[in-house]
Amino acid sequence: MYGMVHTAARSMVIETMGEEAWSRVLDQANLNGEHFISGQNYSDDVTFALVGAISRVSGIEASELLKSFGHYWIKYAANSSYGAMFRISGLDLVTFLTNLNRMHASIHSIMPASRMPSFEVLHAEDARIDVLYGSDRTGLFPFVEGLMSGLMEHFGETGHVTHAATAEGDVFSLHREACQISLSGAA
Repeated sequence: MYGMVHTAARSMVIETMGEEAWSRVLDQANLNGEHFISGQNYSDDVTFALVGAISRVSGIEASELLKSFGHYWIKYAANSSYGAMFRISGLDLVTFLTNLNRMHASIHSIMPASRMPSFEVLHAEDARIDVLYGSDRTGLFPFVEGLMSGLMEHFGETGHVTHAATAEGDVFSLHREACQISLSGAA
């Protein structure tokens, strides 16, 4: 995964548990003194070592941690140097979801060694949006569930997200309680 994921994890740990907790995470993940570079690719082993270590240090089950991190990731990315990509990808939830693959293609052009997931909007109506998620990585559906929840919040929408493994792949359904379009792109 690319380093921005790791810098976001660092930021989340420090914000919620402090600098000392981040040092313990690095120790537990055998990454003592590691400084992640946002635009660099790292082995998935590093990412999963961090997730395991954060889970142990925080006492939060890995799947719940991934869900929380996915939600956090949206705020982090929107306020980062990639925020401009967020804004040009759409000013409402459906448009943004429809343009996710384009945004990932832009990132991939900058970091050719990256392995980006794919997202396809299968169904979009006022009450529900179904999104097909594809990735060569396994075990990340809680992270994606958190991403979808974070995107709903980012675009000023309320509701909940469900996940179903189907013959097509992982489908995330965003159940919208109030369909609100945010023209500013911020929650």
